[in-house]
Amino acid sequence: MGAASAAIHYDHTEMNRRSAGLALVCALAGACASSEGTYAPGCTAFAGSQVELRGGRFTWQKFTDTVLLDEERSVVNQFPGYPKTGTYRIDGQTVYLETDSGESMENMYLHRNGSRHLLLTGEQQRAWQESASYGDCVLTLDSM
Repeated sequence: MGAASAAIHYDHTEMNRRSAGLALVCALAGACASSEGTYAPGCTAFAGSQVELRGGRFTWQKFTDTVLLDEERSVVNQFPGYPKTGTYRIDGQTVYLETDSGESMENMYLHRNGSRHLLLTGEQQRAWQESASYGDCVLTLDSM
């Protein structure tokens, strides 16, 4: 093999390595991007959670349609400390959440059921492992 042929062969090999690395980064970024968005109950819910995953950050809000009043007839905050915000990372199907104050939150778990993207709590994950059933009202990625 001449010097020119060896240089061309090297360039193609190096280009293939770089392309493979770029493809892996794109695939991983695509997997994360496809998990991003707002997860809300996949049913009519009068109380529950809503979790947004976007750009490595999360916001976890709780809601209810029930209004509680104290003795002075002032509205009671039923979810002190919420919304929670912080960073998240995904490893496989596990979503690790850490608040801006450094608190580790309960892990959540990404699932796919047909075309639906789901986000399960630890309790829902354990139930799914035992019964292979998602239950009635898991958090579902908003398709809008």
